[in-house]
Amino acid sequence: MMEPVRLFIAIELPEDVKRDLEKRQQKLKQKGLENLKWVSPESLHITLKFLGETQAELIPGIRHSIDDAAAKFSPFDLGIKHLGAFPAISRPQIIWIGLTGEIGRLQMAASYLEESMAQLGFSHEKRRFSPHLTLARTRVAITPAEKQILAEAINNPVDNLSYPLKVSSISLMQSQLAPGGAIYTRLHMAKLRL
Repeated sequence: MMEPVRLFIAIELPEDVKRDLEKRQQKLKQKGLENLKWVSPESLHITLKFLGETQAELIPGIRHSIDDAAAKFSPFDLGIKHLGAFPAISRPQIIWIGLTGEIGRLQMAASYLEESMAQLGFSHEKRRFSPHLTLARTRVAITPAEKQILAEAINNPVDNLSYPLKVSSISLMQSQLAPGGAIYTRLHMAKLRL
């Protein structure tokens, strides 16, 4: 029997969007937030469904479900816009960047995959789907000064531009935990119908 693999279903980002997000990360670091655990620009993605530790024999069924989902949706447009923090600005654990554009289409795709994965035995997500990109995580409780810098960046965005992002595929990704951060490998990609 093969070892279980850690999986998630995601929308991968084009290189130009990753570079733009990397610039945003650099600006935040320069303002005094360099102590956060920043997500590598190469690893940035939109998670549609986290599957966790998964038996390898389930992978063909997962791939088939992703193919089914991709056949039901045509490509759509998103934009990348404002900063935020989970669970709240007052006690940030995850620094994220919000999405704009055809969010309804994104939510429909995530909902379809949620139901498909439930049929394969994966448990339903307890939290409501919240479309975002994780930019950084706090290692430990951040200082009041860092909290102030973050609050100002969230409440007074200087570069509140909306970068266009064409969603044209859905990917099955493997996550391997490593000392320097997770390493993501695409196992399968399905193009949205034309």
